[in-house]
Amino acid sequence: MKPLNLIRLAGVAVLALVLAGGAVLTLMLAGCAAIGTPTPDTFNKKLLSGYATVQAVAHTASTLRTAGKLKDADRDNVVATNRQAVAALDLAALTAKTDLGAADAKLQSALTVLTALQSYLATQEGAK
Repeated sequence: MKPLNLIRLAGVAVLALVLAGGAVLTLMLAGCAAIGTPTPDTFNKKLLSGYATVQAVAHTASTLRTAGKLKDADRDNVVATNRQAVAALDLAALTAKTDLGAADAKLQSALTVLTALQSYLATQEGAK
């Protein structure tokens, strides 16, 4: 895929996530294959997906806080963890220049953290 097309795809994905909320990302990625859109299968696509997830988590946390479904302390923890995930994604991108295997391991760890954040926020969406 050409870089410009990848950037356009990322822009559309981020816009969709911002408009629809963070909980959609998990469903979107799971549903990609079902509708013919490929799931991220390369390091760069997974990295891009990770950054999109960071944006979705931030948006969802803000929305939940505004709706009174997320306490300040919980929001602070989500923000801090999200920032750590960004640092991990940045480190994975940097490491990829010299050791793709190590970079992929770092990326997978960051994605695991982001998935956990999404799961936590999804439980808060259903809370009263």
